[in-house]
Amino acid sequence: MNPMDPPGPPGPDPDPPDPHTAAALAAYEGSKALAARDAAHRAHTERLLLVCADTLDACGRLLADGPGSDPAAYHRSVELVARQLESAVTGEGLEVFGRVGERADPATHHVAAVRAAPPGAADDEVLEVLRRGYRYRGHVLRAARVVVAAAGGAGEAPPTGGTAGTDGTSPRTQEGTTHG
Repeated sequence: MNPMDPPGPPGPDPDPPDPHTAAALAAYEGSKALAARDAAHRAHTERLLLVCADTLDACGRLLADGPGSDPAAYHRSVELVARQLESAVTGEGLEVFGRVGERADPATHHVAAVRAAPPGAADDEVLEVLRRGYRYRGHVLRAARVVVAAAGGAGEAPPTGGTAGTDGTSPRTQEGTTHG
């Protein structure tokens, strides 16, 4: 054999693979993949927590300063903090729904009241948003609570009590049916 000749194909492995070795190797590869997924999840969680921490700091500064002599500037500052938080969480995949003008969908909207459709409004069109809805990775985390238009004006759902709900919604949003 000439040392300048290219090597030939490898011969058969003299030791056949051991099934226990193959299983151990597969388990090792699986644990490496799991560790990588856990590390990515931890990093993602830390990013979200830092966004929340920044928002808490901004809220703390706003509360410490108070509205002072310019309530309009205070309101703009609160809006800015809310927009920054919304931008951060939507950047991480949170979807916001429940907007005036969209069509109410029984899968994502809880209809708290129905009103006569104003001129130009379609049936099931959202007229008022009582609480926005959120979806993450295709899963509805919370349905939007809305008031919708109906031809013929079915009227508003009657209030169920005199105090606000524990989630900050008005009493009329505590009851209602899903509109479909």
